Formats: sequence, structure tokens, C-alpha cells
Amino acid sequence: MKSVHASVREQFSQHADYYAQSSAHAKGDTLDVILDFADPKGTEKTLDIATGTGFTAFALAPKVAHVVATDLTPEMVVKASELAQEQAIDNVTFSVAAAESLPFTTASIDLVTCRLAPHHFQDVPKFLSEVHRVLRTDGLFCLVDSVSPESEKLIAWQNHVETLRDDSHVYGYPPSQWDAMVTDAGFEIEKTAHTRNALMSFLWWVRPQKNPPEVVQEIRDAFAQLTPDEAKKYYTVEPADDDFYFSWPMYAVKARRG
Repeated sequence: MKSVHASVREQFSQHADYYAQSSAHAKGDTLDVILDFADPKGTEKTLDIATGTGFTAFALAPKVAHVVATDLTPEMVVKASELAQEQAIDNVTFSVAAAESLPFTTASIDLVTCRLAPHHFQDVPKFLSEVHRVLRTDGLFCLVDSVSPESEKLIAWQNHVETLRDDSHVYGYPPSQWDAMVTDAGFEIEKTAHTRNALMSFLWWVRPQKNPPEVVQEIRDAFAQLTPDEAKKYYTVEPADDDFYFSWPMYAVKARRG
């Protein structure tokens, strides 16, 4: 059986260009929220974990002293480095690293960010422990990720749908579990926010070029099984001819290392 890390590398190594063009990753409320929570002063040594193709790191770069951007997948790091060069961003450096094993000394970082990634992580408590370790005392951790609603039915539904589409998906937690895990890791939560990623076309998101037609149909059928209230309230489903648009609920946490 493949490890989670192997599944993630396999998945994302094939889709660096896809994520480089993803509006859900390039923009949307989640990026604004994480920048607002971080509120950088210009002097921070910053770490962006699971940077993907670098959107969060690039947004932070003009506002901090330096950003180190890490990702588990070498192809993502290469793509992010290319984009940084194209945009003439010179205070971001890149490193291949797992979120659960960060190659940085203890208490060496002022600000850690992580956006739209932990639902792919092999061990979220270990990731949080590593963030706590590398942050200096009073350092800041800002996280945004997709979450499940506080409903056993929808937790199961959302994780099933995500896994059907992408076998590197591990688990989308509800906000209450995120609060508990962040606190258990030794952080003091200062602020939280419910937000969303950008609306996505189902036919774009489901990746029909990768997933076979029967899987695409199974995922479409799963969305059809939501009640109208669930579809609108939790996933902002908007029909559009043979397609539809939707968004995942997101949760943001601002936490301090005491």
C-alpha cells in the first residue's frame, strides 16, 4: 500500500501546471484572510509550508524580510521557483520538505503560514508539533484549510467525495477539531474565521482528463444527493447548464506560540 507521502507526490507531481493556473489557489478570500491574520511588519523570517506553486509565499514576500517556501513535491517546488523568477521575486527561497519533518532549527522562525494543504497531510498533530518547534517564542502561526461542516453526515460525505476525486486527500476536519488540535499542540488561538475558496467549476475541479467517466459520474451523483439546503448553505452550489459551480467551506486560525 502506498504511503500518504507517496500518494501526494504522485498526485501533485503530475499537476504542477494545473495548480499554477488554479483560481482557487491563486486568489479568493482565503489568501486575504491569511494576510490579514499574519499582519506582517516587514521584519519577519517567514516559513510557508506546502507552498504548492507559491501563491501564499509570493503574496507575503513584499511584506516580510524573507520567505522560505517548502513543499513535499519536487515538481511543485520547481514550478514555484520558475514563477518567482518570472515575477522577479528575490526574497523567497524554496526547499523540498514534508510538513511533519521540517529542516529548520528550533525557535528560528517568526511567522509560519499554511494554506489549503493540511487535508493532504499524513499526520496533522505531528505537523502542528513541528510548527510549534520551529517558531520562536511569541511567533505566529496562520492556517487556512478546507473543513467539513459540524455534521457527521457531511464530514463523511465531503471526505468521501474528496477521496474519490483525489486519492492523496487524507481528511478534512471540522473547525472544532482544528481548534482542539491547535490548542493541544501548545498554541494560544487568537482569532478564527469562517471563509471560502473561490467558486470552482465542477467540470474543471473533477479533472476529467485524469478521472475516468464513471468516477466523474459518481462524484456528480454524490453532489446530487445533497439536500437543496445543504448544497446551498455549505457548498454554495450554483447550477450552470451541464456544469455547476461550488466552493468548499474554509476555516482560518491565527495562533501564537506561548
